[in-house]
Amino acid sequence: MNIEEAVDYLRKIVEEKIELSKDNFIPFESKEYGEVYAVDGSSVKLFDAYSFAIYARRVGYVHADEKKIIERNVGEVVIDFIFEENGDAVNDEKREKEEMLVAENLDGLVLIDGCIKNNKEGVVGISKKSGLKKGNVPLLLLIKRFGDEIMEGKRWYYEIERGTYAVKFHPYARFVFRVDYHGNDVEEILAEIAAFCNDVSCLGYPYPLAEIHKIVKIDGDEAQYLRYSLIKMAREKEISIDDIENLFYDYHEHLEG
Repeated sequence: MNIEEAVDYLRKIVEEKIELSKDNFIPFESKEYGEVYAVDGSSVKLFDAYSFAIYARRVGYVHADEKKIIERNVGEVVIDFIFEENGDAVNDEKREKEEMLVAENLDGLVLIDGCIKNNKEGVVGISKKSGLKKGNVPLLLLIKRFGDEIMEGKRWYYEIERGTYAVKFHPYARFVFRVDYHGNDVEEILAEIAAFCNDVSCLGYPYPLAEIHKIVKIDGDEAQYLRYSLIKMAREKEISIDDIENLFYDYHEHLEG
């Protein structure tokens, strides 16, 4: 399809509608204070030899009350060789397991970035993106559109399936989030999380999760430093530069200048 056809197809997606019951949208209030842990991880592919790839990962957490960060704890960068063809997916799975291991060893309400299943009591998954959809349409878009019409000026949640919710944590937030929580006290937990969703820089999203995301992120400069350090140490251990280049050099980059 050309660009005009692509835009027309996009319009069909965003204008899609489904039947939703207004009775399934539940308003809730926010608690005024609380304490929470927020866990997140970051990863980057350093080198790709196509037969294997080298990844860097880092996981950490913050402990916070409704106003400030109490503690920051960030792990060291871990270097990992992955030989499976679907290396990116394997790396993501490993990072998620490392995040959950950290979360399960914290005592208190724990927020973790991403979708989770069968979690420890008190661990809540909050996803910045969600793969849930109805046909070809992202489900959260449809739920938010309807919820904003009937629940104006309110916090609300909508149960998508057992243990999975669409949640609007602040009445004036632009976005709703997928929340995974498998306890029976969901309204109380959401009210407690809402106490952390008033920061104007990320209104409607728990600010401790935004903070740990920034802290653990392996950005472009750090990734480049890790690549340089790995090559430098390889040279010191008498691995030839020719072998390194033949392992990792992508000739497409040469052809494209």
